[in-house]
Amino acid sequence: MSFTLSPQQSAVNEFILNASGSANVIARAGTGKTATLVHGIKTIANNNLGTVAIMAFNKAAAIEFQTRIDALKSEGVDTSMVKAGTVHSFGYKAVYKWANRRGKWKAFGGKINVICNKLAEADPFDTDKSIYKVQKFPIVRLISLAKQTGIGFTASIEDHTAWHNLMEQYSIEANQDMGSETLINAAIEVLKISIEQNRKTIDFDDMIFCPLYHNMRMPQFDFVLIDEAQDTNPARRALALKMLKPEGRMIAVGDDRQAIYGFTGADADALDLIANETDAITLPLTVTYRCPKAVVEEANRIVPDLEAHPDAPDGVVRSIPYQTEGEGFFFHSEGLNVTDGVICRNVAPLMELAYSLIADKQGVRVEGKDIGENLKSVATQFKADYLSTLVDCLNEWKEREVQKWQAKERYNLAQSAEDRATALTYIAMSLMNDGKHDVADLVAFIDELFNEKKKNVITLTTIHKAKGREWPRVYFLHKSQTIPSKWAKKAWEKEQEANLEYVGITRAERELIYVD
Repeated sequence: MSFTLSPQQSAVNEFILNASGSANVIARAGTGKTATLVHGIKTIANNNLGTVAIMAFNKAAAIEFQTRIDALKSEGVDTSMVKAGTVHSFGYKAVYKWANRRGKWKAFGGKINVICNKLAEADPFDTDKSIYKVQKFPIVRLISLAKQTGIGFTASIEDHTAWHNLMEQYSIEANQDMGSETLINAAIEVLKISIEQNRKTIDFDDMIFCPLYHNMRMPQFDFVLIDEAQDTNPARRALALKMLKPEGRMIAVGDDRQAIYGFTGADADALDLIANETDAITLPLTVTYRCPKAVVEEANRIVPDLEAHPDAPDGVVRSIPYQTEGEGFFFHSEGLNVTDGVICRNVAPLMELAYSLIADKQGVRVEGKDIGENLKSVATQFKADYLSTLVDCLNEWKEREVQKWQAKERYNLAQSAEDRATALTYIAMSLMNDGKHDVADLVAFIDELFNEKKKNVITLTTIHKAKGREWPRVYFLHKSQTIPSKWAKKAWEKEQEANLEYVGITRAERELIYVD
């Protein structure tokens, strides 16, 4: 593997080779963090420094790391001491060994839903049990966050203060007739039942929660390398520390300005927390090999220390109108092609553009199968057969959902409801204009639009789904209308909106085009 280290990358490698202790590597967008980590692994292997665990943020990243490790192996590097996987995969293996596999054992995402349903059905006339039906959504959400943030292993399950703090941080509101204490008591009961079932059934959160709660034995490593460390939550960090030998060294790599998953339970200050927990020094990677000079200058409005490589091309940052009078959408004159990426803060504008591109005989794919499934779940919940009926239902649903979540200060959910309803309404109206009238046609359209197997098509994606991706030419759709979100109220939410803009800007390898 031919790879010449930059001075900053050399400093990281030198720290791994000759220093002691842990480090936070603050790696800005496109600065070669993966290549730097892989070279560090090569250094560890060639100098017999010990065993290594690479904790990737998601499955795609884990596969990429494994591919790089296999390449090292083909060069003659002994990589037998290296284990790569997601945090969840490391936890899953531990739970699998611990669980009673003589009976039936499975991973099941709907575990908490099933528990709530059974509690509600046990005595439907018991008003105390009705909370499991009436407040099922906040209970499921609260337990997921509890598992991710430490209730059960850093705080007692019975610690109501910890539950109240969680509700306040993530704006989880109890039904006014029931109150927060009733909701917390219900969540505690469901969590206890969930724990009792861990030897038979686990959900996604349990893959990390169970090894911590049950204090399972984890494999021990001399080095634990954490990828995308800025998006870790307390459970992920605790499991990483549990896998570190007493004198082991943690190398946490991430970009605090790419922290965009706070709404899922990640800590906005995760890198600072890691530094405090491991007494880590800070090493910078600020020279980007992805972005041209013009794009770096644009990103410097938000992240001043991002630097262009001296040999980087000048690049282009420009703006075009989304639609011009009498000429239709921008792509008619732009020549949009399959090497381009189109990104947006929200889903709805992507749906509008996707339909227009398809009408123009252009193949498209929208990233995020989970987004497609979410849209379908909304579209089919009304039991409407016809699109005209669905549009009326969506308008009522949007108004009701936005008012409900706004009143509860759950602004991220108000944003999500508005976005989904607008996206579905646009698709339904467009299909009706094309002579289609059944909701089944809309479901089929979504299935095709989010088809992950489609190749050689134009990629449309939200910024969240674009993270880790790059394109020669990036169209940034409706930035001024969508960022910051009007629903971003809290300080950490506003900061993550700025982070989203930075992530969007730095996807461009050659040209960044604002479409407003």
